[in-house]
Amino acid sequence: MNTAIPSGPPALTRGALRATATLRERIASGFYGTGDWLPTERALAEDLGVHRRVIRAAIDELVREGMISQKPHCRPVVGRPAETRMSTPDKEGPALPASNLIALIMWHGGGRLERAGTAQARIFWGVNDQLAEAGYHAVFLDLGRNPGAEEENALREAAHLNYAVNHGFGGVIFYPYAYRSNRTLVKWVSQHIPLITIDRVVSGVETNFVGVNNYQAMFEMTTQLLRQGHRRVAYITKNEPIHPVQDRLQGYIAAVRAAGAPQMVVSIPSTDNPEEPWRIVDAVFRLPEGERPTAAACFNDYTAVKLAEYLQRLGLSIPKDVALSGFDDIIQALPSGLGLTTVAQPYEEIGQRAAQLLLRRLDNPSIPAEFIEMPAQISLRESTPELTPGAD
Repeated sequence: MNTAIPSGPPALTRGALRATATLRERIASGFYGTGDWLPTERALAEDLGVHRRVIRAAIDELVREGMISQKPHCRPVVGRPAETRMSTPDKEGPALPASNLIALIMWHGGGRLERAGTAQARIFWGVNDQLAEAGYHAVFLDLGRNPGAEEENALREAAHLNYAVNHGFGGVIFYPYAYRSNRTLVKWVSQHIPLITIDRVVSGVETNFVGVNNYQAMFEMTTQLLRQGHRRVAYITKNEPIHPVQDRLQGYIAAVRAAGAPQMVVSIPSTDNPEEPWRIVDAVFRLPEGERPTAAACFNDYTAVKLAEYLQRLGLSIPKDVALSGFDDIIQALPSGLGLTTVAQPYEEIGQRAAQLLLRRLDNPSIPAEFIEMPAQISLRESTPELTPGAD
């Protein structure tokens, strides 16, 4: 008589492993508190940009680990992370030393058009991969879905930075939005534990930094549009005093100057109020056909989406009347389904480099601060075809 050998848990796909890691960190950080219901499968799938079956696999794994419990036909309930996170099937393991915990402080983002996982999730994957290999544990201290007003952002970021220091975290990787605030606090934190900022610097504070070379990336994107035959390339941007925004603007200006093309910088309101009109956009794109831009380079993908909707109301189509590009590669297609040409930031690599830099500072805190800018790649899609001869 043959006896079947019990099999272990099914192997998780890469997507399920990442979803499990994200949910595990949210539970460990307190984002989902003990006794809370987890969001629905549908909500989690949309949030993480994955299929619902990936979420089911992640939930099954967390149930096996004891981090959550689930009754039939009910949503999962968060257990007690402090009791289950370090446990083994046979006995409780030792608590993980706080100095082995690295805080990743950022907004988790997400939107209906982001199909490949949010930028923040991809940064986390890169951070977690590197830290795990070195014996450290990344904890995602989530600031919320999307940034709000400056004062609100500053309060949340300050609370999370203080939490990391007061609870003995070994270091912090920080994606700041309240760039006018918390300078003294950021400086103080960096003097106590290794601190790496990503995407943007905090003005007036010398910290380690990892991001993309925004100047070069926008120079190359603008040059690409010029090579396609466009002579009137507008640049659509907010006027924000942070270095990614300013570097992208300077990259655009350098490219049109090098080509002898006119500068057409179009500023849009800094707020995201959908009721606030884009007066300059309206004026520029209502110019006669021989004077208005035939291409528009936007400082991020969401601005490109909004511009496409605005131009449609003016009776202009993408790409027949106006070629369109974005920046970030978090949105691969416009709501119409047309592929959006954009600059692809290497998010996972940014996370990996940030973690590597933090590990170096843990080994030797006296090394000078490093400023690392990584190259980005242009993702060409249907929104920027070659200009038809004679159309400009």
